[in-house]
Amino acid sequence: MSKLMPTKWSGKEIGVTIGYAVLTLLCFFAGDCLGFLGPFWWVYGVPVSLLIAGIPYFYIAAREQRYGTMTIVGVIFLLYGLLGGSLSNPPYLICTLIGLICPDLVRMAMGYDSFVGTLVSYLVFAIARVGAQINVWVMPEWCHGQAIEEMGEDYADALINNNAGALKCILFLVAVLVAAVLGAYIAKAFLRKPLTKYGMLNGASPVEAPKEA
Repeated sequence: MSKLMPTKWSGKEIGVTIGYAVLTLLCFFAGDCLGFLGPFWWVYGVPVSLLIAGIPYFYIAAREQRYGTMTIVGVIFLLYGLLGGSLSNPPYLICTLIGLICPDLVRMAMGYDSFVGTLVSYLVFAIARVGAQINVWVMPEWCHGQAIEEMGEDYADALINNNAGALKCILFLVAVLVAAVLGAYIAKAFLRKPLTKYGMLNGASPVEAPKEA
């Protein structure tokens, strides 16, 4: 685990963390927009989002190696769900709370400067992002009704019928986890220089590395 982890936050550090949290959220918003292409993409927009969301996620994880970084990210997603009225749906609320609480706990246990620890936290974060889609299997009637209101009856029928069954649910969750792992390594390749600078790839003390926005 990293030594001499800072405990106090400056206004700039909070602002930068919020900024990258919003970038992460925008990756998932873009994935949500894929749903307009059809029911398949409404479900599998999450794995697509995970392929690119790892870039802001891993950057801010490397830059701010302390407890609270991923909690701030989780709060941004919580506010997004609150503004969208999604938190009244129990699966969505549970998943959002998992994303709020657990990623920081994983990083604390495995090391804030650990790439593997951050990857595991990203896997947890990925599972926390399926709160809307999981309703296809755990609350299909409710999901069908919501889809009719938003996209029409044909869309809603295809969404439920094309994804019916436990096997389809398992395949979706596997796709989410695989995409999260791929997204982590895409981020590693894209961010090799800053991740090395902040000590996530070479084990150097991140305290010694100057930060830049």
